Amino acid sequence: MHINFKSFTLLFSIVLISSFAYAQENNVLTRFGIGALNNPVSANLRSWGGLSAAYNSNKNYNNDNPAALGYLKFSTFQFAAYGDFLSVKTNSANGKFGYSAPEYLSLAVPLKKNKAGLALGLQSMSRVSYDIRQLNDSTEYLGKSFNTYTGSGGVYKVFLASGIRFKDFSIGVKANYLFGTLKYVNMLFLTDSAINAYYSRSQESKSFGAILLEGGIQFQHEFKSKYRLSLGATGNLQSNLSANHDLLFERLYYSGSSLVANDTVYNQSNVKGDIVLPMQVGAGFIFSKMKEVQNEKWAAWSIGAQINYGNWTTYKSFGESDSSVNKMKISIGVELTPGKGFYDSYFRNVSYRLGGYTGVNYISLNGNTVSEKAITLGFGLPVRRSASEMSLSFDIGTTGSIKQNNLQQFFVKGTFAFTLSDFWFVKRKFE
Repeated sequence: MHINFKSFTLLFSIVLISSFAYAQENNVLTRFGIGALNNPVSANLRSWGGLSAAYNSNKNYNNDNPAALGYLKFSTFQFAAYGDFLSVKTNSANGKFGYSAPEYLSLAVPLKKNKAGLALGLQSMSRVSYDIRQLNDSTEYLGKSFNTYTGSGGVYKVFLASGIRFKDFSIGVKANYLFGTLKYVNMLFLTDSAINAYYSRSQESKSFGAILLEGGIQFQHEFKSKYRLSLGATGNLQSNLSANHDLLFERLYYSGSSLVANDTVYNQSNVKGDIVLPMQVGAGFIFSKMKEVQNEKWAAWSIGAQINYGNWTTYKSFGESDSSVNKMKISIGVELTPGKGFYDSYFRNVSYRLGGYTGVNYISLNGNTVSEKAITLGFGLPVRRSASEMSLSFDIGTTGSIKQNNLQQFFVKGTFAFTLSDFWFVKRKFE
């Protein structure tokens, strides 16, 4: 394998810079369920709607459907960093927040070129990040008071995936080990110093350590070597995930400028139980016009659609339901790659991507569903004289509405990914 020193330096710089996460997010929706679900789709697919169920490539690993590994020809290393800008509005307040962090890291290798592949990596699954202050009405004995609600943490996947291809069909399985901790802290403060009463604090945490299995299938057929139709489905069955639960209630008082625990009202730690993760499925198609130059074939343009469904009404955490509803998402997208080969201009080799999606979040607010809709766009920027690629992807849209949820979030989400593709583990021959 030959790695250009400049490419290696660029990759190392990306990993180093992105390893420092930035968090100033305040998303009330992360309070429920397992938090805000991160997009499981690879960066090169997010920019045209996230059409991962039917997508496969000989040089790009599809994070979402392991069946795509049956088409892998090149060994690929992928790294992605994610960031967003969030503008939040309610009837009484508004604010602007930002967030960034590394999102996934993966290595995929062909076990047999265009027949079978294996992948392993680390991926962010969900996150909790909110900080809310609520003013309370004055009471006769306690005077004025306010509550603070904060949450932090996330769930991550370490995965091992494999896929195999049988002519036009391919199947795959992905085994994930889920880990991470979600933390929630609620506090009651009294603002009237004349009131001789304790403050209160509750601290709750849920820690994961469980196996989640996912599977996928794809069908792909070419018509007269000019057109290609790809169909695919991926998902997981309802699963009971092993978890631990800690819960602590305390009364506190101020000593100088510091809060000090006076006594413990309730303490329950390391309680073992289950979190029921619901069945989730996605299915879609991609139709492509194929071109071939000097024995290299590629999709000059592709168009597709996908539908995702999650049965989140079955979600439970240690036997208790939450404010969850069934999640639905419909996506469409197009990709255009005018030319191939660096005898063309560089910009004819760029992949141009556009799409969009609409649906509902798995969390409900005020008894109503929370809508999600966005347009997506981005680019696949090839690295000269290699099969590697840099991907830029953006989602621009809204979540919720003032009228229905008393909450509206305008967001701009961006993902940068680097895919290093080459023939690895090849024994060189000289004549």
